[in-house]
Amino acid sequence: MNDTKKTLQDVKQETEKVIEKAAAEVKSGTAKAAEAAKPAAAKAKAGAKKAKAAVKKTAKTATKKAAKTAEKAKTTVKRAADKAVKGEAAPVVYVQYQGAEEKVEDLIAAAKAAFAAEHSRTKVAGLKLYIKPEERAAYYVVNEKFAGRVDF
Repeated sequence: MNDTKKTLQDVKQETEKVIEKAAAEVKSGTAKAAEAAKPAAAKAKAGAKKAKAAVKKTAKTATKKAAKTAEKAKTTVKRAADKAVKGEAAPVVYVQYQGAEEKVEDLIAAAKAAFAAEHSRTKVAGLKLYIKPEERAAYYVVNEKFAGRVDF
């Protein structure tokens, strides 16, 4: 039995030595891997800095362009408002024939309403109005495609 104890102790010591040796090799491998990873980490960090700088530059440029566009829009609106204030009032045009009088503005509105009643899904992009007072009617052409008549 003493021999068995010695053998067990020998096996135990040899196992401990193998474990220590393996631990040392793992430690050495980890250190080598860490050293090998340092340049890659440095490159990644440098790349991240470059990307961050590029994003900042792009954001700055976009902000400047947006401010410039907003300023142009503000100027355009201001000019339009000034023209509206300084400009002439829109004329009111009448058609008179045989004692009857009709506003052209009302005829335009009637033509648009008549067209919308027939073609509710079509937008009026262009309107031509032909007034024939002798017939007490106005003929219209919408979008160079649709024609109709409005009586007044």
